Amino acid sequence: MLSTFTRLAQFGSFEAPVANKFTTGANTQAGALNSLELLISHAFGVMTVFGGLFFIVIFLIAGINWVTAGGDKGKIEKARTSMIQGVLGLVVLIAAYAIIGVVGSIVGLDLLNPAQSLSVLINNIK
Repeated sequence: MLSTFTRLAQFGSFEAPVANKFTTGANTQAGALNSLELLISHAFGVMTVFGGLFFIVIFLIAGINWVTAGGDKGKIEKARTSMIQGVLGLVVLIAAYAIIGVVGSIVGLDLLNPAQSLSVLINNIK
């Protein structure tokens, strides 16, 4: 059985078996960079959604623990601490976008729009 690399070497080119926004134009530099940008953008989006869902779950569990504490100071303090940690995690998640933007502007790369930055870098290397 031939490996994928052997097949590519024999036929010289590769066309994606499925045409979608990730594979359209992937055989050109601009298309490949746009595909990379879409992948990074979707990864950031998925991580943000999971972070938000995690915050909601932690906050709800802490709220239920607070309500069911029955006046026990230790349980109330533990639930309060969980709520504060959940809110701080959400603040860090939201601040990450601002930090990425600031670091990108300091370094001179648009980290939230990598296709444009990588295209400039690749053209400068050539």
